[in-house]
Amino acid sequence: MREEVLTDLMYEILSSERGRLYLELFDKHVMRLDMTAAELDSAEVHRQYPTKFLAEKLKIPLKKAKKMDLAIITSCRFIPIEVKIKSGSHKDQCDNYLYEAQLYTDEYALSEQPILYYLTLNGYFPERASATNTGYGDSGDLAIHQDKIIKVTFRTELLPWLEECVQHAPKNSYCRNNLSRLLSFVREITQRTNEQLQVEEIMRKFFTALEGRFDENFCRKHRLEFYAGDEQPYHREILKFFFKGHSAPGINYLCTDAAGNVIKFESDKELLFGVECYNGGENDFRRTRTLFADFAIYDNGINNCVCKKADIKRLLDGKNILLQDFIKAYHKKFAGMIGRIDLHDAHGNTIDFYDVDATLTQFRTQEDIDAAVDNIMTEIETLLRRFVYG
Repeated sequence: MREEVLTDLMYEILSSERGRLYLELFDKHVMRLDMTAAELDSAEVHRQYPTKFLAEKLKIPLKKAKKMDLAIITSCRFIPIEVKIKSGSHKDQCDNYLYEAQLYTDEYALSEQPILYYLTLNGYFPERASATNTGYGDSGDLAIHQDKIIKVTFRTELLPWLEECVQHAPKNSYCRNNLSRLLSFVREITQRTNEQLQVEEIMRKFFTALEGRFDENFCRKHRLEFYAGDEQPYHREILKFFFKGHSAPGINYLCTDAAGNVIKFESDKELLFGVECYNGGENDFRRTRTLFADFAIYDNGINNCVCKKADIKRLLDGKNILLQDFIKAYHKKFAGMIGRIDLHDAHGNTIDFYDVDATLTQFRTQEDIDAAVDNIMTEIETLLRRFVYG
């Protein structure tokens, strides 16, 4: 199925006789904006939406203006949606779409700032050439800024949307046929092997068991607070772990001071503690895939971790928060990971879930998982004891 056919089907579904319900479900599963009933009622869905304001600014004919795959315009916001199956983005494509959305937002005084949803099979972020101004910092900054562009995938967001839409489709209708056709295609291209499905289930059991150990008493003792900004990231990240885009299942907690206050740097930066593994996709930093624990300074302004060594030093030096050797050892290739340590199973082996054969051998039973979690909690406590509070 070509991208144009896929986006046409999405448009037909969102514009059908039950489009209002399907848009509400699209918000629930894909955009996660918690739109009000009034905003949903005001929404208009467009396909091949032209960049009108940008064409006017550049003084080019409207017929030559670039067109967004989909656009949802409500009383509050302008939402561009770009869909990619195999192809990459064109030069300045995402920048231009967001610029158009911003011009529209300013012209009609919309209350919410625009966000572009980048829907792909593998969960890739747009190339730097496509999102130079909106997705990346300067040329020396390796961080991806995800405050304007949100990555979504066919399996983690689109598939659950379609599956719930089908449950509400009228019988023997054109809309049901469109839903069935698109759902079949998405299921086909998001299949994994039986072995990969087994590893996904191992990972769910592993992170569920690990998260259960971070109970109220443990968090109070080690001055951690549940990170309420989103569900723990392993739920959705596991679903895209065996695709080519970046995936990092894990758990994250906010770090607090002795008084129980979340440690903040400036107004929008917080200190996190986390446990993650990584699938090796989109690896600008050449990170290892083995399971690890670390600290990170999370910047809410860019929805990403601070990664420049100069910024790490500026924010941590002399604060008596993390040990000085953590700060001295930091390099931007660590992508924000401070004080990183590898974690091991009960036999002292590192854990690489992307290595399917090794994982199926390493974790044959629930007892293997529980024994690994026991050892990992000991290693985590050792790291947390080195956490120095002011």
